[in-house]
Amino acid sequence: MPIDCFSVTFKEWTVGARANMQTRFMRRTLLIIVGLTILQALLLVAYAHYEAEVLASESDRLTDRQLYSRARENAERALALNPNHGYARYYLGYLELLQERYPEAINVFQSAIPLMPHLPALLKMLAQGYFFSGDYARATQTLDRYLRMDPAPRAGPDLIFRMWAQALCYSQEFGRASIALAKAEAYQKFRTELLQTRVLNSILLDQIPMADYYYRMFKFFAPTHRMDPGPLFANALAAGKLQSLTRFLELNRMRGELDGSTEKILALAYAKQARLDLAIATLKRAMGFVPNDPEIPLFLGDIYYQQGDHKSAEGYYRLHLQLAPESRFKKEIQQKFPALR
Repeated sequence: MPIDCFSVTFKEWTVGARANMQTRFMRRTLLIIVGLTILQALLLVAYAHYEAEVLASESDRLTDRQLYSRARENAERALALNPNHGYARYYLGYLELLQERYPEAINVFQSAIPLMPHLPALLKMLAQGYFFSGDYARATQTLDRYLRMDPAPRAGPDLIFRMWAQALCYSQEFGRASIALAKAEAYQKFRTELLQTRVLNSILLDQIPMADYYYRMFKFFAPTHRMDPGPLFANALAAGKLQSLTRFLELNRMRGELDGSTEKILALAYAKQARLDLAIATLKRAMGFVPNDPEIPLFLGDIYYQQGDHKSAEGYYRLHLQLAPESRFKKEIQQKFPALR
């Protein structure tokens, strides 16, 4: 009987030991399989990241060679492999900026900043996107942040300070714009453009003698250039400084600085101040400079119609439609005067 008990016990121990060995073997096998699977996944991720790095670098080289479509394809493939590749986003945003797709560039740069908050160049590119899309307030904020990170930029300081000065001016931060303009003028590249901004900033600060001084300097350095009065009018209107603009343009006229576009802007300034007779006289003078400009008879028609002189208004509207048969105001004019249909 003891021998039988021993045999049964030995058999049970043998079966249990074998089961334990099989369990340990299965566990080890499972661990090896899991480990190999994790290793394979890590190798695939590492390869994807390496491939993304290669594609991003190639995108940069293709951009330098102006092969933009291939550069875009490589940058997008790099991001598909590694969505957190900051430089691939930077290169893609730079491509959008080069091709003047400013909203797209802004979105790409904004998504790249959390990935590479240490890179000042991202802020510089984002500021350019805002600036060239006309969002001067955000351009100013971004450039302020950039200049805190890199107060003495080594790459493109002339462009950076020029944008900063103009964005401040267009955002109606005239005092800070004066400081930024002083920094920007240390570089000669954008002297002519900056002098025009100087003129505008002085007008918006009601400093007409200073505006005249900067205008004379502008004519000295660029005697063949004409200052574009369009931005002067738009910014003076936005800032409520039409009277200052009027005084500046009248001073130019007294000096003999006359041309059709300047006279047209002066007339619009008069009209906005309800000085309609002066606006009419100025528009007629402008017509002598540019008789084929369809906007001038349109403005004259509007002013005469506002004054109740419908006969004169109809005559100038007719001239406008002769000069611009596909005018976007055609339907509105014909509703006022059915005889012009």
